[in-house]
Amino acid sequence: MMISFSTDMKEVTKRNIAVVLLVILILGAISVRVASSPSEDGKSLLDEIIENLFKEEKSIELGDLADVHYIGRYASNNAIFDSSYEDPENKTGGTPLKIFVNLDRSELPPEGYEGYSSQVIDGLLEGLVGLKEGVTTTIGPIPPEKAYGANKLKIGDTFSTSNLAMVLNQTVQVVNLTDESISFKWINMENFGKFTMPQLIIKDLLSTDINEMVIYPPPYYLWENSSGIINITDETATAYTTPTKSENITEAIEGAQYGETAIFIFPDATTAVWNDTTITLTSSPEIGKNYTLTQESPDGSIELIFTVENIINNTINVSFVYEGEKSYQESIRTLEFNRTFTMPRIYNNIPAMYMYIFEEDILKAGYSTHELAGEELIFEVAIKEIYKPS
Repeated sequence: MMISFSTDMKEVTKRNIAVVLLVILILGAISVRVASSPSEDGKSLLDEIIENLFKEEKSIELGDLADVHYIGRYASNNAIFDSSYEDPENKTGGTPLKIFVNLDRSELPPEGYEGYSSQVIDGLLEGLVGLKEGVTTTIGPIPPEKAYGANKLKIGDTFSTSNLAMVLNQTVQVVNLTDESISFKWINMENFGKFTMPQLIIKDLLSTDINEMVIYPPPYYLWENSSGIINITDETATAYTTPTKSENITEAIEGAQYGETAIFIFPDATTAVWNDTTITLTSSPEIGKNYTLTQESPDGSIELIFTVENIINNTINVSFVYEGEKSYQESIRTLEFNRTFTMPRIYNNIPAMYMYIFEEDILKAGYSTHELAGEELIFEVAIKEIYKPS
């Protein structure tokens, strides 16, 4: 039995055959023109077309790595603020950004991809997920909360930090802010309670007087939570310290600084006496005795052996060996200092290059120091390569 088609069906079939023949003719014409035309890597354009037809399409997933060219623009006026291209207008030159697409910033990229980083804004990372290799698209507008922060730090803002009077946790207010420096004031001190006095206080880092740049109080910090504020003025706070130990003040040998005076506190050979106005530390270590001090460093623990070399009048001479080299240090034997100490409330002229010291504290308070804080952003991205670690 023969199957017959209606007249309409025959017309549809003819049109389909015509379309197929036209595609074949076009591909043939393209192959004649481009088979001998090499691309930058030596492949003909036809080779690239065929290769791309059968190339596996990859899309970005969390945990992948990607080479990404980008152009960053302000959403408000479309002006470019940054780009990976050398010439962003023509999208030429430059080096793609190497991104580890991971929202957990503490996780390191896989072995072999050490040059990749996840330290880009959340909005860009999240926008990359799902994009295919070779695609060019736009991510955004990205709200400030997903970019560089909604609230740019300004005069009058407050936050807490322990990096101005080491390591006293203080609430401070921004009293001056320029592109070059920032100044703070210690506030909310009325009910501060007992605290451990700081070892070092920043005062004015742009001062030409080294004694005004950084202050080294007497070693009140040897007695934890034994100081309290007894007087407050607009620019200063006066603290009064009551020692809690007269012997065995430290567990290991410890160096202390008071102004330009250095003193070693020995765990078994330093005693303290005090009256209403002064505190006196006296050290009487045994000559030739060794003391061990263990300190943590980025490369691990460092163990130093201190040896008491001699005692002459009010000077104790101590030696120690580090990396095979012997060094000497002088320490006074007796140090007397007041039980009261006046600390500054104003921390002046901290250069912008040191703002990273306070960055974490500022972020915790909901502020940002980045120049793009408060801005909605748009990123035009071109996904050049995607790598899927095994």
